Amino acid sequence: MFSFLRSKKVDSANTSLSNSNPQKDMESSTTNLNPVTPIKETKSTEPPKNTWVFIWDMTANKVGHAAIQVGGSKPKMKDEDPGEYASIHPDTIPSTGLTAVLPLPAHIATNLSDDMETLGTSNNTNLDTDRPVQVNPSQDAKPLPPDHVYQYKNLNTPVMSEHIKKTEEKVKAGEVGYQLLPNINLVKFFKDSSAFVNQDPIDVELYRRRVMQETTNNPVYNCTTLVSEILNKGGLPVSHSSVKPWGITPNGLSSELSDSSESSQGPKI
Repeated sequence: MFSFLRSKKVDSANTSLSNSNPQKDMESSTTNLNPVTPIKETKSTEPPKNTWVFIWDMTANKVGHAAIQVGGSKPKMKDEDPGEYASIHPDTIPSTGLTAVLPLPAHIATNLSDDMETLGTSNNTNLDTDRPVQVNPSQDAKPLPPDHVYQYKNLNTPVMSEHIKKTEEKVKAGEVGYQLLPNINLVKFFKDSSAFVNQDPIDVELYRRRVMQETTNNPVYNCTTLVSEILNKGGLPVSHSSVKPWGITPNGLSSELSDSSESSQGPKI
């Protein structure tokens, strides 16, 4: 009896061993483990947040210029290059002589090449109120590169880009103008002066109020006041005078930017 039971137990054990496959069991065990997926480094698709400021020096013969670019990893030479580039110019009437103190229709340059060609071909960029307005583009002139390029990396580029786009729209709609000396307002003086010709004081006041209602308060910029306003929007404080005719000159803006701890010199153009 006990011999029979012992024989039955051995046969059952042998059957269990014969039915087990060690290699198959190992593969099954490996399959049940959670696979470890290697971590892939994802490259950021966010565009560069660089800000560039381009300055052409003011000299005895040149009034200088300033421009700004928001975004892009290098200066924007063509419209299809990344970034928002902006600098303001008078559209058709040159701002020199007496027109330097009058608001003029404006034009926004949208890449650095446009500015370099405009400044290189213009032969009438000095401020001389005693000379008639003349524009004599030089046939042999070459594009004029900026004298200084400043680069910033930590400004609020979305806010600056939005401000540039809105300014471009307002310029196209005639709601923003150009004035070389924006802090001199002769338009109001000319409008008021005709009322003071042997008129009753009440008539003068009524005329003044009517003129003030008709007068539009469209903002005007020169190149440096526009650039400094955009920089202020981005978090870089740039001060300019509300009393001095220029507001801030290209050389004054360059001096402030060179003293800024956040700026670095950009590439030579």
